[in-house]
Order: sequence, then C-alpha cells, then structure tokens
Amino acid sequence: MEAYSKTRTADAITSLSLLRPAEALLLTRKTPDSGTHSGFSSSEDLEKGDLLSEHAPFSTLPGQKIEKIPIDLLEVGDIVRVPSGSTPPADGIIVPGEESSFDESSLTGESKLVVKRAGDKVYLGTINRSKMVHVMIDSVEGGTM
Repeated sequence: MEAYSKTRTADAITSLSLLRPAEALLLTRKTPDSGTHSGFSSSEDLEKGDLLSEHAPFSTLPGQKIEKIPIDLLEVGDIVRVPSGSTPPADGIIVPGEESSFDESSLTGESKLVVKRAGDKVYLGTINRSKMVHVMIDSVEGGTM
C-alpha cells in the first residue's frame, strides 16, 4: 500500500513538472545599441493580420524590451511576463499595479479561479486565466512550490 502511494505521488510530481514552460518572457531595459527594430521585414503583408495583436506578448513600454530566454537562465529578482493561458516559469510575486486570475487546481484541487493582486504569490504550475501580468521571480529551480 505504501509503495503504491509513493508511486502515485511521484507520478503526480512528474506530471506537474511537465507544466513548466521551456522559455520565459524576460522584461529588460533597452540599451542604446538595441534599437527599435520590430523584427518584421518591410516585405511582410500587413493586410494578412494585425501584427500588434498577434505579437502582443512582446509589446512593451518605452525603454523596455521583452526577451525570450530559457527558464534555466532566470534569477531571483527577474521580472517576467505571463500571458493569458500561460503558466509562470517559476514562483514569484505580482508586480505593483497589476492583477489577474489564476487556476491553481493543479496544486490545490480547487477549480475556482483565484484573483491575484500586486504583492500576491503565484506558483509554477498554475495557469493565468485572465489578462497578461508581470511577475517578479522569488525562487528558481528546486526552491519553487
């Protein structure tokens, strides 16, 4: 009986680890040499779609940019963008001025969405079910929930 329980627990933990994204959207400051190149060539047909909405996860405030990086490069204190439908790449805290709703059923079993406001903790393996939010990473690798 004990061996069966341990096996089921190990399987559950393995399943949770598969929810971890491979990349994170890291918010950084623009440097003078990074320029403002949008990454789109002038030959692209703009009538085929709204480039702004299609690439919204990469739009930022002036002086900032978003970089896609492997989650192994994240450090405590980094600020990452968590788009709607995504899971945070590590445990962290919602930055001031933002809020969203997260599905924590993978951790708690509760199917009701949990509203997270500035200063609230969010966990790896939960899913952002509302609007995009920025999260300051407060634990990485083995220190996550």
